Amino acid sequence: MLIDWFTVAAQLVNFLILLWLLKRFLYQPVLKALDKREKKIAAELEHAAGVEAQAAREKAEWQKKNDEFETQRQLMLKQATDEAGTRRGELLDTARQEYETLHSKLLETLKREQEEREAETERRVSAEIFSVAQKLLTELADESLEARIIDKFCRKLEAGGDGIAGQFTGEDGTPKQAVVRSTFPLTPEQREKVTGTIEKLIGSDAPLSFEISDKSGCGIELCVDGLCVSWHFQAALDALKRSAEAYREGGAEGEATNAR
Repeated sequence: MLIDWFTVAAQLVNFLILLWLLKRFLYQPVLKALDKREKKIAAELEHAAGVEAQAAREKAEWQKKNDEFETQRQLMLKQATDEAGTRRGELLDTARQEYETLHSKLLETLKREQEEREAETERRVSAEIFSVAQKLLTELADESLEARIIDKFCRKLEAGGDGIAGQFTGEDGTPKQAVVRSTFPLTPEQREKVTGTIEKLIGSDAPLSFEISDKSGCGIELCVDGLCVSWHFQAALDALKRSAEAYREGGAEGEATNAR
């Protein structure tokens, strides 16, 4: 078998030319495209890794903030619950104290009103009793009772002595105008007795006049410049009334002391 070396050489040259052409126009662009694609994929993977890392960091930061928020929320909730419980207790204590205060004031008011009603009732009863007694004494007054009043009055003047005389004389020692007022007309004997008693005190030259008084009750008085010495049943009734009131007040204080 004969080998055509020219043909072999030509085919070898053609093959080398084909390889160069493939490398120049096909293989190099394919390699460049593959390299570019590889770099792009690597860049995208690196970017994805960065995004993933950023997302992980953000997630961790968010989780941390969420945990802090939850802790703060629990703390605030506990604090609010404690404050609400404390405030509720304070409000209950305040309401209880206000209730006790109002209850005490109400009891005191009711007690005071009851005491005032009882005192007013006692005053009315006492006033009515003394009023009836005064009317009875006035209606029962007769000549012997009037003589007894004159006798009591004169004894009172005599008992006063110089003290009364000093009140019914001026600075120069001269007697002032004296007026004897009685709730009943005096007989000549009664006038003479009263005049004699007064003259013994302030002198025989003392100006003296007699008048009928319109005061209620039986009595007689000696007045000079608004200053009076008197004796009448009204004064006795007033003294008795004051004694009754003092006794009633003393009894009320005794009851209050016993209650305390």
